[in-house]
This record gives sequence, C-alpha cells and structure tokens, in this order.
Amino acid sequence: MAGIAHDMPVAGDLAAVAQLTPTQLKVMHGVHSGLLNKQIAFDLGIAEATVKAHMTALMRKLNVRNRTQVAMAAQALAQDMVGVMPSSAPLQA
Repeated sequence: MAGIAHDMPVAGDLAAVAQLTPTQLKVMHGVHSGLLNKQIAFDLGIAEATVKAHMTALMRKLNVRNRTQVAMAAQALAQDMVGVMPSSAPLQA
C-alpha cells in the first residue's frame, strides 16, 4: 500500500485552485463538510444537477477521481490557504 500515495494526484496545487470558480469552492467546502449533493444544492440554492456538474469540473481541475479525494484536496487547501475554505462559514451563495 505504500505506493498508493505516490499514485494519487497532487490536489493541493495552487494553480488548480486558481481555476476554480467561487461556486466550485463552495461545493468543495460542502464536500469537505460531509454534505451530500442534495444538501449542498439546498444550501447554495441551486439544482442538484448543477452541483453534480460542479463536482465533475472540480474533479477534472484538481485531477482527482472521486469525492473522497475532493474532500482531501479541500483539507489540504484549508491548511495552505487561510480564508478560502472557512471551517464554519455557511455555504450561502
């Protein structure tokens, strides 16, 4: 299992974060908080299908394969970038 970490894409790249839209950052925060797409959609006042589209874009831009890796990227970014991923701020659009 030691090789798995080396196979995972580097998601904490600041250049990748610069490509994210404000809404994508909010969706990423929702994923990091453990919310379902439906919950994120409700909090942001958008359709669940729109959240799914943002998730697809997030995974592509961050070069990750699944929701867990998006959450891990959010955690790494929260540690690297003060204010981008506030830990207790609501998701309101």
